Amino acid sequence: MNHKLSRLSLAFLTCFHFNSFAANAEPEQTIDSGDTEVIKVQGDFRENSIQTSAISVSVIGAETIERNSANHLEAILSSAANLNFAGGTSRARFFQIRGIGAQSEYDSPTNYPVGLYIDGVDYTAVGSAATLFDIEQVEIFRGPQGSRFGANALAGLIYLQSAQPTDTASGRIKAGIANYGTKELGVAYSNGLTDTTSFRVSAHQYVSNGFIENTYLNRHDTNDRDELTLRGKLRFQPNQDVVWDINATHIDIDNGYDAFSLDNIRQTLSDQPGQDKQKSTGLNSHLTIKLNDEASFESIQSFLTTDTDYGFDEDWTYVGIAPGWEYSTTDRNRHEKKNYSTEFRFLSEPGGRIFNGTTDWITGIYWQKKQDEYKRTHANSDYNLNSDFDNEKRAIYAQFDSQLTDQMSLTTGLRYEYHEMDYLNSNGVDLSPNYNLFGGKISLNYQVSNDLFWYASVNKGYMNGGVNSDGTLPDEARHYAPEYLWNYETGVKYQNKGLTANLAAFYMQRKDIQVKKDFIINGEDGRVEQFIPYIRNATDGTSQGVELDLSYIITNSVQTYASLGYLKAEYDTYQDETNTLTYPGRELSQSPSYTYNLGFNITLTDHIWWNIEAEGKDNFYFSDDHNLKSKRYDLVNTSVNYQVQDVLIKLWARNLFDQDYYIQGFDFGEYGNDPRKAYAPEPYFQFGAPKQFGITAEYQF
Repeated sequence: MNHKLSRLSLAFLTCFHFNSFAANAEPEQTIDSGDTEVIKVQGDFRENSIQTSAISVSVIGAETIERNSANHLEAILSSAANLNFAGGTSRARFFQIRGIGAQSEYDSPTNYPVGLYIDGVDYTAVGSAATLFDIEQVEIFRGPQGSRFGANALAGLIYLQSAQPTDTASGRIKAGIANYGTKELGVAYSNGLTDTTSFRVSAHQYVSNGFIENTYLNRHDTNDRDELTLRGKLRFQPNQDVVWDINATHIDIDNGYDAFSLDNIRQTLSDQPGQDKQKSTGLNSHLTIKLNDEASFESIQSFLTTDTDYGFDEDWTYVGIAPGWEYSTTDRNRHEKKNYSTEFRFLSEPGGRIFNGTTDWITGIYWQKKQDEYKRTHANSDYNLNSDFDNEKRAIYAQFDSQLTDQMSLTTGLRYEYHEMDYLNSNGVDLSPNYNLFGGKISLNYQVSNDLFWYASVNKGYMNGGVNSDGTLPDEARHYAPEYLWNYETGVKYQNKGLTANLAAFYMQRKDIQVKKDFIINGEDGRVEQFIPYIRNATDGTSQGVELDLSYIITNSVQTYASLGYLKAEYDTYQDETNTLTYPGRELSQSPSYTYNLGFNITLTDHIWWNIEAEGKDNFYFSDDHNLKSKRYDLVNTSVNYQVQDVLIKLWARNLFDQDYYIQGFDFGEYGNDPRKAYAPEPYFQFGAPKQFGITAEYQF
């Protein structure tokens, strides 16, 4: 039987609430209800269907990005279960999966348990670059990806893929306005240069005054956003056996940062507002050659250079607010980062399968060098710091995919990495630790039927150790050891007759957890004299939970989708280096016990459809070094879409009911930051975005 489905119905049938159809598709199409387009996961060694990937992975397509009027990754994070981010910056830069992830970066080198890749380039340390114009797919890998990405993916990885070049002329023009002085303009164009070469270029500018009013300076733009994204792609394909892709990206972010208020409102009193700037230029070359019927060869090189400038008014006030009590300081942190990598891998073709033709194989080598020149400038010159940090990584890996029976397969993978670090700073800290790290996976997979797939896997992930920058720390606190994680996971994936359901359950064991704490120095009277933030290995811990992605076509005009996550993440009791202070075990920071995203798409006419969705999460600790929590929240987003031929007009609103919620918070313990209250202890919060509404228009050809 054939069914007449709207454009939106077709989109949701094929890929959950994830969609890869072009916005200029015809409003109605006739398809067989049993037909289902295969959604490909591109971030793994080989492209694979999401429905037969033995891992908990969410693929967020261009339709979801446009539905949310999203210009940055932070706007669609709720579309994936058990994914969170830490505030404290103008854009989301620090991500957490299943309660594990970095939360800040200041003077000490930071390890990132959640990796970020954009068009094959490692942007892990510079997440502000995750702008979304002309991005066709975002993949969220949950759980350790040790055999594929190594130390950058202890908890998981986020992989962004921009739109590919086309052989014929195509493109898009997008323009929009919104409240808070928000404007955007984007242009993308693709075409063939010759019979063997095609290209794609895009440019996008986004500006906004931000959501903060500085009442002292009488300004509304001290927390503004000014973001430019340029992308270029070139594909050379002389024949079916050779493909050479070259990608270039330049991102210029010139954002303000003025987010914390002494009164815990969206009105600040800073006399020296801060900044959160980033300039990144990334290049990637990916050459694929089919050598013969037995093997293919891939050569991948990438380069990224990034300058960041992050600073703030540390006192959050102005001179004269409380004479006799006040202080006035600023803190500025600048990084010059470079990241070089090269990788060579061989992959089997059907004629090269081993073990009687049952097993595909992959083997490769990887080299990466990261450099970070850091400079801190503080109003108190005693806190100034210069440092140089290099980390050279060499890796070798292999993976085997064995077909045991017609329905059962086995995947095994192994990766070895050697990290050679070199750190030197103006505090007299000079350390060169080295680490040997092993990880891998084994997964048993069973294709129960054409509609149902089951897997059970064991993965070992790792994260390299590191150093602390403060020269006053005792020797035993100057560096910390690697962290390891075992992930036990099982999942089922089902897709048939308009229903798609992917369910995963996991249990993760962590060893030598790296946590940020304060090293406490007591005076002669026994009272606390100084707190020194540093990273150390705590003890063991666990993360366990479930993740569910659902999509269902209720009628030809109504579709629903949901992403649900449950998480219980905690670490055990441990002691400080001197065994005199005991830290009690508790819930990990940035690990809400539930996350959800639930939405409906309703086709009103052949040209008009309406989307409404709710998202939310439970409360969670902001940091491991204090006990301040966020509050749980629920937000409603909606849009009305009108399409006629190649033009799409969207009227949208996010946080429709203007709910207040927090994305970062600080609790200074025995003191506060308000001189008007003699620095009495109290918590402080950074608010998430209030109600936003606007209109966008897009033309595709």
